Amino acid sequence: MAPSQGRKWQTPEGHAIIRKIVEEKIPEWTGGLHDWQVIVVAWILDGGDVLCVTATGDGKSAIFAVPMIVLLEVARNPTAYHGYACLKKPVGIVIAPTKGLSTNIVRNL
Repeated sequence: MAPSQGRKWQTPEGHAIIRKIVEEKIPEWTGGLHDWQVIVVAWILDGGDVLCVTATGDGKSAIFAVPMIVLLEVARNPTAYHGYACLKKPVGIVIAPTKGLSTNIVRNL
């Protein structure tokens, strides 16, 4: 799917909203998201497809978790995020190729 024409999440305001939601919803991530993660998450939220290749431990799991966290927050508080529409009940599906990876994802996210 190509990014939506609005590309709202890819703006500085969109990036700031992503960072704010992560800071509020995941206080354990004291360093917040890396800049590259914000860019990729914004692309996903705007409807873009992503292929992300980074080293082990770089934070790839955040790339599928954070968009859902952001969408759930926007769905709960649509007036607080005017112009950032989403489904009333966002749904995500994660397919992990191994039991070990699945366990790690559940344990750490």
